[in-house]
Amino acid sequence: MQISLFSQEQKLFLENIQPPTSFLQMLEALEGISFFVKDIGFRLIFANPYFFRRLGLRSEIELIGKDDFELFPEPLARKFRKDDETIMQSGRPLTGLVELFLNQQGIPAWYQTNKFPVFDLDGKVLGIMGTVQRYEKSSLTVSLDSKVETLAKEFRNEKNNPVSIPQLAKKIGLSHRQLNRRFKEATGLSPQQFQVRVKIEKACKLLRETEKALVQIGLELGFCDQSAFTAQFRKRMSMTPRQYRTQYGRNRSSVS
Repeated sequence: MQISLFSQEQKLFLENIQPPTSFLQMLEALEGISFFVKDIGFRLIFANPYFFRRLGLRSEIELIGKDDFELFPEPLARKFRKDDETIMQSGRPLTGLVELFLNQQGIPAWYQTNKFPVFDLDGKVLGIMGTVQRYEKSSLTVSLDSKVETLAKEFRNEKNNPVSIPQLAKKIGLSHRQLNRRFKEATGLSPQQFQVRVKIEKACKLLRETEKALVQIGLELGFCDQSAFTAQFRKRMSMTPRQYRTQYGRNRSSVS
């Protein structure tokens, strides 16, 4: 739906409210949901308090006019920019993007992002608006698919022996294709994506709470070597395991 295309009733309503109080007050009152708007140059022009407070900022003024490269680590900013460019070029929304982000204590949490194009009166894209909120499906507590829940528990409980997804699919009576489809319907992720994210969550815990060497952590979690572990960790956390431990580990002066 193009944001510029309103019904007569909607136009009449919008023309007669006191701008910008009603809707802005509602957005400012949102808890647990970050809301933002970017202009055609990818600069932030609006953000609700939940958004800027998650960045450690005290007011919206501190981020107005800034782009993602001024607010987030470069790998993360590049990812955001790529998504934004896709929306700008296609004029279509991107919804249900499930990603891992760090809270202020360095603990990874799953978030879901929804982004929509904003159109002018001529139907041209003039910006992007979106929401970011905790992704509750990551625990699968809302899933009614018992076989998907069984597989997710296997991923969370696995230790030194990585689970073979095709073997697990056979064990619970599904083909590999059926498992992929049902798992994605329940979680928004493929089994492989879910498995890697669980490993990264476990890696963060080990990096924060233990002094195990990076190579040992990588091998324990099923990565073939430290290089593979570092590559997967950096891809999803926008920093290396060593950088993460330095910033969030219990002994921050110790680097393995």
